[in-house]
Amino acid sequence: MGLPNASGDLSTEVEVDAFRRLFPLRFYEKHLLESIRPDARPLGRARETTIALGAVASANGSALAKIGSTTMLAAIKMEVMTPSLETPDEGCIAIDFHMPPICSPIVRPGRPAEGAPVVAKQFSGMINLKELSLVSGKAAWMAYLDIYCLDADGALFDTALLSAVAAFSHCKCFSHFHQIL
Repeated sequence: MGLPNASGDLSTEVEVDAFRRLFPLRFYEKHLLESIRPDARPLGRARETTIALGAVASANGSALAKIGSTTMLAAIKMEVMTPSLETPDEGCIAIDFHMPPICSPIVRPGRPAEGAPVVAKQFSGMINLKELSLVSGKAAWMAYLDIYCLDADGALFDTALLSAVAAFSHCKCFSHFHQIL
């Protein structure tokens, strides 16, 4: 058994896919024995990774990140808010992770993707809200982070995290706040 040949023989692709679905353990064992991944990459080689900053002009910060074919777009909108009395030295962040049906054949219209709430929940604990404080008790940043999965082909969390970190690194809100003062 091998991977489809370079000529793109459809019957071979169908046979490989059928074998993968019917005998997943044997399928992956065969690849491990040959030290090759199902996408034909050697086991030790990482997927190609790219980042493009400023993908959304209307956002305060944005980035398009790709790991292999998985593609995520992260955009941030920032605004100044009055912090709550309970947490006067913290800002807030609202995170939305979107997996529209165009990103994968397993995502169905009208139903949220299974991975979406997991990714959003993981992000919420990773950001130090004290870093978003401007003047304790008076002003803090409210960050709205939207992450859109454009193509889901594995490494969803890694690609989402990479796009979010890159978008925050591209954020132009700090110079905007100084203009307000």
